[in-house]
Amino acid sequence: MRVGPGLIVLSLAAAANGSDAEVSAPESGLPEITAESAVVMDADSGAVLFEKNAGAPRYPASTTKILTALLLIENCSPDEVIMAPLDSPEVTGSSLHLKPAEGITAEDALYALLVRSANDVAHAVARHISGSEEAFAELMNSRAEEIGCRNTYFINPHGLHHDQHVTTAYDMALIACEAMRHERFRDAAGTRRKWIERSLVPQDRLLISRNRFLNEPGAEGIKTGFTSPAGRCFVGSKSLDGWRVISVVLSSEDWLADTNALFDWTSETLERRTVFGAGDLVGAAPVKGGARPVVRGRAERDVRAILFRGGPDRGVSIEWRELKAPVLDGDRIGTIRLAAANGEAVEVPVLAAESVARAPFWRSPFAWAGALGLLIGVAFAGHRLLNRA
Repeated sequence: MRVGPGLIVLSLAAAANGSDAEVSAPESGLPEITAESAVVMDADSGAVLFEKNAGAPRYPASTTKILTALLLIENCSPDEVIMAPLDSPEVTGSSLHLKPAEGITAEDALYALLVRSANDVAHAVARHISGSEEAFAELMNSRAEEIGCRNTYFINPHGLHHDQHVTTAYDMALIACEAMRHERFRDAAGTRRKWIERSLVPQDRLLISRNRFLNEPGAEGIKTGFTSPAGRCFVGSKSLDGWRVISVVLSSEDWLADTNALFDWTSETLERRTVFGAGDLVGAAPVKGGARPVVRGRAERDVRAILFRGGPDRGVSIEWRELKAPVLDGDRIGTIRLAAANGEAVEVPVLAAESVARAPFWRSPFAWAGALGLLIGVAFAGHRLLNRA
């Protein structure tokens, strides 16, 4: 499991490499799906909430275009014009029917990729950015590796079948998480209908999504895919009361039913809870030599946890530093640690919520010891003087 800052799954652990998941819920409570590979992932952190063969190599079909769209956003301004290559009519499958040398803006190309799933537009984007599909595939694979994908190797920008064009459910979820961080991608991925401008075929300007998942409450889109070797594929994003969750199903008999089953299980079984909010008081640490014996601590940032719905906050501890006065407001004085059942952990600093000055000299035990010593010394000297007299 990949766990990001400030968030951890306390009660559910799943292997991201396709090995058996360590799930503490009863097996009967797990979602039943037909997909050969599947994963559910927290979009903020990349934490795996559920997986089935998530590390197994699969053909992604048109879900490939998620990465193509991400690279388009990262490499082209919205009003940049993309010209269709002369061989555009040779690209098979779903198409915008681009004419050779026809121009569309990068923004319209983005919608053509995610709403129409246009293979010829993916080809044009690849040629525009990298000069060739081969060079663009190298860029795709490099970017996928940067995102954290370890089992993805793309040959083309559209997902038309190639025996070596493979990924995993886990890797596709990581790519989707990265893409959904971009507002332009989110807007396009959730669009049902879009009018675009084009220079040579003005009669074909309306894009209509066939993504039936968009009819579901909270659905944010992302991308369908199908080829005979790949089967039905879908990468989806959904907001569960403001909590963005990503799902992937590859080689599915019914991608929509599988996707809904995964999201239903997630919303019914898990919840994202704020254990501590940024600035919340979390306890107090002892201070040596301070005007006060302790200093109160506050969480530096939100500490969120994914828990079984209605379950307790577990695995939370605070480790305090050894402190000597003075302590200034904002000093780091400790660490909040959240430990999951599988050994994963997250750490969030605890900052001083107030300043604690040094204790006045007269309150110091050393001061009293010195004063007592002085008094004893004076008394002893007086006794000697009296004896001499």
